[in-house]
Amino acid sequence: MGYKGLIMAELDTELIRKTVPCIDFDVEGYGKDKKLMSPEEIAEIIGDYDVLVSEFETIDARVLDAAKRLKLIVCCRGGVKSVIDLSRAAELGIRVENNVGRNANAVVEIIFGYILDWARNIGKSNRQVHDGTLIGGDFYLPEEYRDSLWGFNSESPYVALRGRSLALMTIGIVGYGHVGRVVAERANAFGMEVLVYDPMSEAINISENVRKVSLDELMETADVVSLHCPVTKDNRDMMSYDRFRQMKRDALFINTARGGLVDEAALAWALKNHEIDAAAIDVAKQEPIPADSVLLSAPNLTITPHIAGASDEVIRKGTEMVIHKLIKFVGSDQVI
Repeated sequence: MGYKGLIMAELDTELIRKTVPCIDFDVEGYGKDKKLMSPEEIAEIIGDYDVLVSEFETIDARVLDAAKRLKLIVCCRGGVKSVIDLSRAAELGIRVENNVGRNANAVVEIIFGYILDWARNIGKSNRQVHDGTLIGGDFYLPEEYRDSLWGFNSESPYVALRGRSLALMTIGIVGYGHVGRVVAERANAFGMEVLVYDPMSEAINISENVRKVSLDELMETADVVSLHCPVTKDNRDMMSYDRFRQMKRDALFINTARGGLVDEAALAWALKNHEIDAAAIDVAKQEPIPADSVLLSAPNLTITPHIAGASDEVIRKGTEMVIHKLIKFVGSDQVI
């Protein structure tokens, strides 16, 4: 049986077509030219399709009511509530699947980039070399060590830029979902002690190298605090003035989850008043960050423009996950 499919996501469409040839795929919207189609525009073309693979486009009741043949929607995101009308899809008998954990590895890579940059002074030392701070310095250095060090005295890079070992640190993970679990695995590989707080902790499995603790203990104990939870009415602005006061003064705070978890004024205050040592964020309450944001004047704050989940592996893994769901839909005898 032949099906018609519509891809509106950034994927390896040729691999999908080759692997699942029984579905005749068209590519439109974001998947075609990185431009989003409106629900009205999608509603005009969706009527003949059995399968929809979406990512950023809004699939609301207008689209679903016009999709007379639609049987399956695969959304290439973890959370789909913001882009798909799930209740209307259920009423119409349209199955909705998502790609949970698609970008977990990508997010974790940038998290450890933050940690290593902070702990080992990578960016700081590079800036000091390029701005001339470390060039031509009067560092004490016996002749026999000229080929191995820049100096021995307290002002030399070997001493002044001496880093902290991850193997001697404790990381606190707030939220133990797909990304939180991969963070724990990588942290174990570095020899870090791993603490986890998750209000659903009774329903999840914790490995022997991870210790469940209260949020208070995590904040007070961890050298690195990393958020990995969705925003709810109960945790909005959870990182408040009081929470930052709880953290160790030499700690690093990381948020790659959602901007709504953090009181941004409190974060800026904590950095300016040395309540914590540094922070790194990939998300903010308003994106792009406005020019008058308090974050832009905060010291020791690394800001990346919501790119933690943006890597080439995400496209490859997302494609593989979509193919797996399509195979379930058409049956294994219909694929190559």
